[in-house]
Amino acid sequence: MKKALITTVMIAFCLGIAFAILFMLFYLLTIGNYPVPMTVSDDPSLPRVAINSRVFHAESFGDPAKPAVIIVHGGPGWDYRGLLPLKALSDEYYVIFYDQQGTGLSPRVDPKGLTLESTLQDLDSIVNHFGRGKKVDLIGHSWGAMLVSGYLGRHPEKVSHAVLAEPGFLTTEMMKISGIKFGPRREAGFLLRAAKAWFQSLHIKGPDKDAATDYFFGRVAPYANTEYYCNSVVPDAAILHWRTGSQASQAILSSAMDEKGDVYIDLIKDVERFTSPVLFLTTECNRLIGMSHQEKQAKFFPNVKIEIIKGSGHSMFGERPAESIGVVREYLKNRS
Repeated sequence: MKKALITTVMIAFCLGIAFAILFMLFYLLTIGNYPVPMTVSDDPSLPRVAINSRVFHAESFGDPAKPAVIIVHGGPGWDYRGLLPLKALSDEYYVIFYDQQGTGLSPRVDPKGLTLESTLQDLDSIVNHFGRGKKVDLIGHSWGAMLVSGYLGRHPEKVSHAVLAEPGFLTTEMMKISGIKFGPRREAGFLLRAAKAWFQSLHIKGPDKDAATDYFFGRVAPYANTEYYCNSVVPDAAILHWRTGSQASQAILSSAMDEKGDVYIDLIKDVERFTSPVLFLTTECNRLIGMSHQEKQAKFFPNVKIEIIKGSGHSMFGERPAESIGVVREYLKNRS
């Protein structure tokens, strides 16, 4: 009995030593400079807009006298950098980009105040600020398209055109059948990537307390659902960002969960009040939330047009900008 105990202790000790050596080895191998950009809170040179005591990293392009087109980025927790090809619309429209609260280069805030509801309220404040009493056009991508859908049911009178570019899911039922995974994958390649990003994040000391987790999230999240992309290869357009918001992402997703961890989503409430045509954009390669998925979601709206972007995965505005923007431009021409 005593001999067996000693053997067990020795094995545990050796495993502990081996783990410590491996940890130190990977830590040393990942020493390097992994810059994380400052938010508007620390970098006065960044463009911004202050609305109702909240500050957003934001940019606008074009003539403010022209119809306003507001771009709503994906996530939750991403930023608008990958959607900047849409500024090509500024020759005909006043195009506005903004990073949602707690993500991108917008200030980091207390995540307890970040919910699906607060994000929709922020969108309304952006619409009111840039719309100046006139109807605006909304272009939402992925999570941003989900927000636009929810906004249409609340404020149909404030929107002229709405583009929903592959919204993930608009109801709880659509989430269940989408196949989207929120947890980490177990494939060796994904786990290796996550481990490398985690060790790299250990070397990040700033510019603020969220920098390390934001870095890790940004290096891992795009690979959580590779089925979004052609041949399951994540393109450069899908990982293009300034900085993600890990705390914002977790807080907003948690706000839609009950005590049991079940997610409740209803972003189609009263959408029938928006009677103008809604443009659904979908892509050829997306096997999770592509054409068949979007055809089901489009049925929630009374007036819909669906267009597919050939040869593209989920990040269509970066992968196929000319084709995607061309379809959007044609849709926006018809003004009521």
